[in-house]
Parts: sequence; C-alpha cells; structure tokens
Amino acid sequence: MNRLLKENGRVLAFGAHPDDLEVGAGGLLARLSQEGAEVTMVVVSIPSNTAVRKQEAQAGADIIDADLFVLYEDKPCRVEDIPMHELVRRMDNIVGDVRPDLVITHSAFDLHWDHSLVNRATVSALRRTPCDLLAFLSSPEMNAQSRAIGQCFADITHTMETKIAAIKAHQSQVAKFDLESNRDLARAMGRMSGYGFAEAYEALRVRV
Repeated sequence: MNRLLKENGRVLAFGAHPDDLEVGAGGLLARLSQEGAEVTMVVVSIPSNTAVRKQEAQAGADIIDADLFVLYEDKPCRVEDIPMHELVRRMDNIVGDVRPDLVITHSAFDLHWDHSLVNRATVSALRRTPCDLLAFLSSPEMNAQSRAIGQCFADITHTMETKIAAIKAHQSQVAKFDLESNRDLARAMGRMSGYGFAEAYEALRVRV
C-alpha cells in the first residue's frame, strides 16, 4: 500500500474504545495524515473512567494529527450495550458528514466481542458508500495469528514512533500495554512485506 489515497483524501477510522485505533492502526493513520489526508478517528464507547479516557483519546488523536469524535460519551458503556440499529444509525450520520475515501475498522475475526460488533456496524453503515475498507486487529497476539495477515501491509517505518507515542497518551491504560510487543510485531510485519516497520490489514473493499 504505497499510495492509498488521492491527494487530500478523507479517512474515517472506527474503534470500539479509546486506544484501539492507536494500537491497531496508529501507524497508518499517522502516515496518511502526514501525507495530507483529513483523518477522523471515531471512538464508539468508553467503558469506564469517562472523563480521563476521553482526554487520553484526544491526546492520542492530537499526536496522530486527527480529528476525534466520541460516539457515546454521555455515560460509561460498552458497544454491546448499544442496540445495533442505533449504532448503525449514528455511524450512518458520520459517514454522511465525512464522505470518506477510506474507512478503517476492526476485523470481524477479532476475539473481543465489542470489536467484532463495530466491524458489523461499519460494514452496514457503508452499504451505499463507495469507499475503500480495511480491517485491523487491535492486539499483537491476535494480529500475529490472524488469517488476514498477508493480505496487505502498510509501511509505517516513518511513523512507528508516532504510533508508540499515541499509545502512550493513554496513561491510564499503559500498564496493560507491552509497547515493545507492538514494536516487535511491526518489525516482523515489516520483514514479511519488505519495510522497516509495517501494519497488516485485511482488505475488505479496495477500488482499483
């Protein structure tokens, strides 16, 4: 994926919770922003500690140089607490506002139930929207085992440290992260694809 978008393209990324996008797609989102794309990061829900985690999500988006939108910010909840038709309706509105050229979302193969629900809602919300669609896995362990590995790779050699900095912005969660695992996985994906560091994606819809 040497060139994903035309100049000044629009990118819309959906993550179930704060930090999911930084871990799963932070390198590519930062790269696309550096290349001139308008990047919008959407966090669907915040399960707990709402005020702190929203601040951290904003800090991560600022590092990536993306706009941030939190879909459900009024009270703590998980994606599974949201009726699917309501989630799709809200995603429909965002898709209509952004009119994306590329959408990035969770993989349907993700083992976290909230993540797979976001995939299902994203695909439904894009049913009438002509755009490219990529899916990621939001943990090094799942990514390493995914059947999606090898479908396509994004070169993040020049944005690897931006990705790590964006993950670190989630201070309340840092103790749960093994940052070196993220770097090691990106290095391994780079070996497979011929880059210094890379992220692997499942290509759900690509226009050529």
